[in-house]
Amino acid sequence: MAESEPADEVLIASYLRGDVRAFDRLYRRHDRRTFAFVRQMLHPTDRATVEDLHQEGWLAVAAKAGSFAPTKARFSTWLYTVLRNRVLDHWRAHPKAGDDETDMDQLASPAAGPEQRLVDKRLVQAVERGLLGLSVEQRETFLLFTVVELSLTEIADVTQAHPETAKTRLRYAREALRHRLREWCDG
Repeated sequence: MAESEPADEVLIASYLRGDVRAFDRLYRRHDRRTFAFVRQMLHPTDRATVEDLHQEGWLAVAAKAGSFAPTKARFSTWLYTVLRNRVLDHWRAHPKAGDDETDMDQLASPAAGPEQRLVDKRLVQAVERGLLGLSVEQRETFLLFTVVELSLTEIADVTQAHPETAKTRLRYAREALRHRLREWCDG
């Protein structure tokens, strides 16, 4: 974020005072990471479901903006707590959610040549399988740390776990992924 850009907390306060453009700036600032988080938490599922849940999560953020307390947590911690709760609500409402297959062709870079797209697609599939092999707790901790870039303390707040539990989950997730992706790391 550039120094001239207002902090998330300033933008959410502006939104609460009626500045809809401030919320739009928040959305644009966090959109890619929040989408990636929801997508990876729900994988494998169809893109339409991920897009719907991502949008529902942002609608919940807008509706609950008044409950954000900057003295209790950073905006990003609060944001991912709201999104995580939407994912958990979705799982409760759809216990078999995730049985659909994602179209991996959409994930490979269209600018790459056919050979590179095949390699990219296989790597994406290997990472997706690796993430699926993790427990839900390890997967969300790993995603919040690597994709969202929250601290372990913030992850503990989002997941309502002890900080040492978050640290342990991250360590186990990394070890499991390292083991599952060994063939890609070895060349």
